[in-house]
Amino acid sequence: MEWILGVLILILGGAAIVVIYLSERISVFESLLGLNPKVTTEKIADHMAFGPNPFGDLSGESLWNAMRGEPLDEEYDIDTLRLRYELVISRHIETLVEDGRFDARIGDRTTPKSILRISMLRGSVESFLPFAEASRLYEIGHEFENDNSKAATLISEIDDIVDDLYEKIELTRQHSFGTGLLPLPDSELDGNDSSDPPSIEDETQTIQAETENLLLEVDPGEEVQDKN
Repeated sequence: MEWILGVLILILGGAAIVVIYLSERISVFESLLGLNPKVTTEKIADHMAFGPNPFGDLSGESLWNAMRGEPLDEEYDIDTLRLRYELVISRHIETLVEDGRFDARIGDRTTPKSILRISMLRGSVESFLPFAEASRLYEIGHEFENDNSKAATLISEIDDIVDDLYEKIELTRQHSFGTGLLPLPDSELDGNDSSDPPSIEDETQTIQAETENLLLEVDPGEEVQDKN
């Protein structure tokens, strides 16, 4: 009798594994059949091309709106996700200014990227910034390359724009973005201070280093995806 009981336990265990395996893939089959509106073929394609989204179903303007505190249809731990979002928006700001500088150097002008895909430690996400602010950040980079005599004014303007953006998403600027993105001409540097201003790359790396320990313990992206 004991061996019969053992065989039954093995059979039941195997059946449970099969059920779990199939349940994890049922949403994919539902999307292909058009039965699950939340899991679309577009989302599957994005996952295959860009990897997982650390913010679950939030991306682009919907992610921006969530950070602004707009009500959502599903429950998210916004305060935890905001730890990662600061890195996302920082890289978006950096890219806009650098794009403007690069285009000015080659005598070109392109449309500022109000929506930009940002690569992260695990996967990627689309970042959104209002077009007015995105356009101005790009133009500041362009203007700096054409005439860096106004560097101090442009640096101050970058920080003012960042302050306005951060206020909308309940963040506080901890450093000067402008000094990291636009190097001051030698004539404007303080002769008593030989240290270089921190670059935006150093600052974003600092943000990532400060949050990675928390994210290793609690992965907000995985929690959000599990809920979906």
